[in-house]
Amino acid sequence: MGTGTRDTPWAIVAIITLVGLLLRCLAARGGLWLDEAWSAIFAYDSATPGGVLFRINHDNNHHLNTLWLQWVGADASPMLQRTLSIVSGTATIPVAAAIAARRRPTAAIVAALAFTLSPFLLIYGTEARGYAPMLFAFVVAIASIDRWLTEETASPATALALAALLGCLAQATMVFGLVALGLWVLLDRTRALGPGRGVAATLRVFAPAAAVVLLLVALAWSAAANSPTGFQFGNREPHDWDKWGQALDQLWGWSLGVPLLLLPIALLARVARDRLWTLALLTALLLPLTIGLLALPNSGGARYYAVAVPPVLLCAAIALPNAWARGLGWRSLAVVIVVAFSASTALRDAQVITNLRGDPGRVVATLARVAPQGASVSVDHSRSTAILTAAARSQHYALTLADNPCPPACFHFVERDGDAPFPAPLILCGRRYREIARGDPAGLSGTHWRLYAALR
Repeated sequence: MGTGTRDTPWAIVAIITLVGLLLRCLAARGGLWLDEAWSAIFAYDSATPGGVLFRINHDNNHHLNTLWLQWVGADASPMLQRTLSIVSGTATIPVAAAIAARRRPTAAIVAALAFTLSPFLLIYGTEARGYAPMLFAFVVAIASIDRWLTEETASPATALALAALLGCLAQATMVFGLVALGLWVLLDRTRALGPGRGVAATLRVFAPAAAVVLLLVALAWSAAANSPTGFQFGNREPHDWDKWGQALDQLWGWSLGVPLLLLPIALLARVARDRLWTLALLTALLLPLTIGLLALPNSGGARYYAVAVPPVLLCAAIALPNAWARGLGWRSLAVVIVVAFSASTALRDAQVITNLRGDPGRVVATLARVAPQGASVSVDHSRSTAILTAAARSQHYALTLADNPCPPACFHFVERDGDAPFPAPLILCGRRYREIARGDPAGLSGTHWRLYAALR
């Protein structure tokens, strides 16, 4: 397994972690985009922690994140509203390094760099949503199990139960990760102990975590059943194989910089024969295939496969130093992977930091410049009111939302999905408008928007 953690250059890992924190702070600027804004509205409207836990029956309620948004207040800056994700996303870096350090000291540095630079982790580590704390809990769970399997320490059952609690409260896709972890341990223990003892050992470790998940599911079911509207989805798209394929292309393109890097990384990881290889296969291959074959809704969203990213990055971090030690041919392949990953992720990270998800906060900033005393704004879609309301509260701007477009307000806000066209020209109730600000996201999330002003 290598020299272990004693020789790990933790000072270098600490510096890399600080770089990761800086990148996340830079990427966390700008106003809240649509899903973040609705989370902030939910937090404000629910008024109490009990309301967050039991009265917001919506898939966009990522409970820990919503509780954080409620605690910091509706008028907090976007940076503060995203602090839970920034901190948990940054904290994931040294935990990943600790997992890799059990193999080789150099693997710890590679893991820290991979988790720092991966654009996927940068994006979701800087959003006021639950994916970053969920991934932190998932990586902690991996660390606990890996230590138990590697060093035969005490049972990680308690740590797993806590990770399951925090991870599921952060984002429900933690359940995918827990299932993959259970299969991983089952396969490992069955190989080592035989079928009977392997199943028993797995059950002992995962029973508390399973109980936690079942309790949370029961509470969510009860809350939805007692709600007049039941459980609601902000967006529920049927399964489509083309969108499924696009989601996986986005997942690995934004995780590794270049999607095709997944193939040589898989080759090196297979040769390295580390036990994390099995977990990577379960999350990166079996999970997407299962979701596709079951035709689950929203299978076209890359974020639903988020738990696949940490195992693959960990396998890469472990496999690259191993390849370097194997000789010239393997060393050359390792160099190609490192150069391609570093260059492509740096470009994508710069894109994320520059673009800021289209920065919807510029809507209110523009209004404050042209109408400093306040403004009335109409919208094309009612869902867009969350973006404007969240931005106005954080910037302390007197914004009024017009109830209907006729008579037309002085300003009109239009928000679109993907490549849907914007009106050109925009005419409302016979009144012509001109565009005065716009934003288009570059990345996995964000809001396409245009702000129009009525011509006199």
